[in-house]
Amino acid sequence: MKKYFRKEYFLVFVSIVIIFYALILNIFYPQTKQTKKYGENASESGVKTVFKESAEKYISEDVVGLAFGYLLGEKDELPPGVEAKMKAVGLAHIIVVSGTHLSIIISASRKIFEKISRFSAAYFSIFLLILYVSLIGWSPSTIRASFVAILSIVAWLFGREQKVSRTVLFTLAFCLFVNPYFLTNVSFQLSMLAYSGVVIIMPKMIYYFYGRDKPGFFGSVILSSLSAIIACLPIQLYYFGSLNLIAILVNLLILPTVSFAMGLSFLTGLFGLIHLEFLAVMLGKIAELILSYHIEVISFLEDKSEFLFEFQKNNPLFLGLYLIIIIVLVFVAIHENIKVRKGNAGDHDNSLVGIDEVKDVVRKSVEREEIGDAPRTERNEES
Repeated sequence: MKKYFRKEYFLVFVSIVIIFYALILNIFYPQTKQTKKYGENASESGVKTVFKESAEKYISEDVVGLAFGYLLGEKDELPPGVEAKMKAVGLAHIIVVSGTHLSIIISASRKIFEKISRFSAAYFSIFLLILYVSLIGWSPSTIRASFVAILSIVAWLFGREQKVSRTVLFTLAFCLFVNPYFLTNVSFQLSMLAYSGVVIIMPKMIYYFYGRDKPGFFGSVILSSLSAIIACLPIQLYYFGSLNLIAILVNLLILPTVSFAMGLSFLTGLFGLIHLEFLAVMLGKIAELILSYHIEVISFLEDKSEFLFEFQKNNPLFLGLYLIIIIVLVFVAIHENIKVRKGNAGDHDNSLVGIDEVKDVVRKSVEREEIGDAPRTERNEES
């Protein structure tokens, strides 16, 4: 009987109760008015202001706003017209603080403190993560990304393997516990769906296209982008009535260098603060080149209307696409299980020997690829 009272099952039960409560609350007591935008009260601390002033000295004003958008998620700092262009090509998720931002903090903290102990690496990773998100503001997407990041740190600390279905369920329940009305927030829906797509759909795509092999960097970027797009497609078509196929190409051209742009911009501001001007100037120029490249790519591909398809908004038939997605996933899962059983029944092990490598690819893709916005609309800021 003990197995039926394991804490995992208890947490699953509690999570289902929270989700059901949020669903009932949104149906019978819908939120009628949004009084403020999430993250609006994020304080403009002295450290933040001084850092921005330092970075502005060494990075051109034409692109420094994009650096602040990457680092701090501040859309107001973006160069004129860039935000609209990023939405048009499906890149607005980069300036929504998500796994990309948090993974950089976690990776850097681990490399520095893991030499002391795993506990110190986990402790300082969580501390820096919470400090960073508190600085920029707690939005639905940042709460979700932070919870996933902390969950992964704790699992890494204790050497526990994360089960995808439970992680997704616990993440959704935690966010709805914080605010049940996140359930009807468009930005949260897209963020949650994109994350779910990467951890659920991407492994199936890797199995289908690569089998036992591990996809390369560009292959993982393409598959993670496709996974997130597929998961978000029905609801994006329902709310916004648009689909831009150029998003895959833009993500492939931009995402590999985003972490370099963020790191160089941060170091530029930091070296400027401690008066290492030679390093600040040198790194600022490199960061400026990368940021200028991003703006050029975005501007060049923004007006490629031949890749944009528009449909009627609020059509419930689009939500029916999720049924097709679920059926395909079930079919692939059954096919995969049959193949693995056949391999185990033979004289030699013919199963997927690269499962650990696949999990590692998916983990990195979760950190790198998350969509927190949708193209050609302002509605994802609403609640």
